[in-house]
Amino acid sequence: MMSIQRSLIFSLVGASMFLFYSCNTCNRPEKLPESDDKSVYLKMGQNVLSKLPTPIEASMLIKDWILSDWGDPTKDLNDPANASGYLTKKKMALNFGVYLTDITTAGLNDQTQVVMNYKQALMLLIDGLGLKAAIDQQIMQKIEDNRNNKDELIKILSDLYEKCTEFLSDDDRDFYALAIISGGWVEGMYIATNMIDENQTSNVEKMKHIVNDNKLTFDLLWSALGNFEIIPEEAMSLMIEMSYVAHLFGHETDIGLPQNAYNIDNFTPKFFAELKNHVSILRQQFVKK
Repeated sequence: MMSIQRSLIFSLVGASMFLFYSCNTCNRPEKLPESDDKSVYLKMGQNVLSKLPTPIEASMLIKDWILSDWGDPTKDLNDPANASGYLTKKKMALNFGVYLTDITTAGLNDQTQVVMNYKQALMLLIDGLGLKAAIDQQIMQKIEDNRNNKDELIKILSDLYEKCTEFLSDDDRDFYALAIISGGWVEGMYIATNMIDENQTSNVEKMKHIVNDNKLTFDLLWSALGNFEIIPEEAMSLMIEMSYVAHLFGHETDIGLPQNAYNIDNFTPKFFAELKNHVSILRQQFVKK
């Protein structure tokens, strides 16, 4: 079975030659240069997609960023009871990424009961996305059995993510694989930014660290979302939702913002507060039923 990177690379190959679908509210990422040599596209696609962290890896970054005296990073996770209210495939995929980040964050912070609470939520979304055939049917039991073993839990969740995204790619549903990553990125950023008080000058370096670590991932994700052969309607709507955050990260967008609006090129605590606010708004859109 192809890996998610390989499958998405093939999507980017086709995208480079056929990009013509425009978005009225956000500029398309720059397309790949045309060439008859497909290996050029494969190489460029690999360079982009191999660097995208999974939701599990995003959670591990949160663990590195957050100190024990900053509080409980699991206090604002998405309620697992919301899972039954996600009725579209886009919402299911986004929140599959959100929940993978949440359950990993809980496991890394010894919140074993919280881990247990997410088992059924994950299974509901796996079923809704038609992914049951892709996974070990004992996966939920394995999560329960290893809820106190961080290393093993991470391996199980990583395998769950890999199997599901590979299945989506092999089934020509690349957008949903990217939506899972998008949900994981937003949830990780939401948790991390809400752990920091931007009004404390002592936190400036921590703020810069979090923003810089996440900018590369966002840039790659934004590029991958825009490089489909024909941008699916769902991908376009996701880019519209993410366009303000894209603007803050320095991407050109057509959403009517003044040139002197907050931008990562002028990093200040006010910029961090603006990013924090709009990540929260985006996250609310993602988790809303």
